[in-house]
Amino acid sequence: MDTAYVEQLLRRQDALQAEASRVIADLDLMSLLARAGRAEQVGSLVSGLMVWRDIDIGAVSPGLSVDRAWDVMRPIVARPAVTRVSYANESGHLNTSGRPYDDRHYFVIHYETATHEDWKIDITFWLTDGPREQRARALALTRLPRETRICILWLKDVWHRLPTYPYEVGGTDVYDAVLEHDVRTPDEFDAYLRERGMPTRPEAARRM
Repeated sequence: MDTAYVEQLLRRQDALQAEASRVIADLDLMSLLARAGRAEQVGSLVSGLMVWRDIDIGAVSPGLSVDRAWDVMRPIVARPAVTRVSYANESGHLNTSGRPYDDRHYFVIHYETATHEDWKIDITFWLTDGPREQRARALALTRLPRETRICILWLKDVWHRLPTYPYEVGGTDVYDAVLEHDVRTPDEFDAYLRERGMPTRPEAARRM
C-alpha cells in the first residue's frame, strides 16, 4: 500500500466516525432505544474501523414484544430522512442460529443525510438478559497496532464494494483472518475464503 492510500483510509475512517455520531444524535437514537432496555453502540463505529456508512446498535430488551418493538421504533422510522425500513423476527423457531441467547427483533433502516448520503443502520433488540460481547469486542479492536488496523481497513475497503459484503463475507471474517490467521493482503484473504468455501473476489465479481 502506498502512503497516499493509507492516509485516505485513515482520513475516511475518521470522517465516517464523526458523521455517524451526528446521525445518531440527529435521530436521538440512544435515548429512544433506551426505552426498550440498555442500548449501546457496537461494531466498526466503536472500533474505529469504518469504510462505509454503516451503524450498529444493540439493546438488551428481555421479553420485548413485537408490538412494543415497533412502538419504540415508530418515532425513528417516522422521520422524513428515513427512506427505508425492514424488520425480521429472529426469535424462537425463526432464530437462524438455533441459540436462544440470539433471539432478537432486528430492524434495518436507511437514513439520508442533508447531502444525500445513505446510512444503513442496524438495530437489534436482544430478547434474553445477560451481558452481550459485541461492544467489548469492538473496544478491544481499538487497541490494535496501527499497522494491523491499516491492514483491516484495506481488506474491508476492497470487500465492502462487492455484492457478497457484508452478509456472505463481512467484517468479522476480516478480523478473524487478520488476527487469527495472519492474513495481510487481498490475495491472502481470497485464499482464506477459498479454504472455507466462501465467495472470493472473482466469484463475487461475477454477480455484479
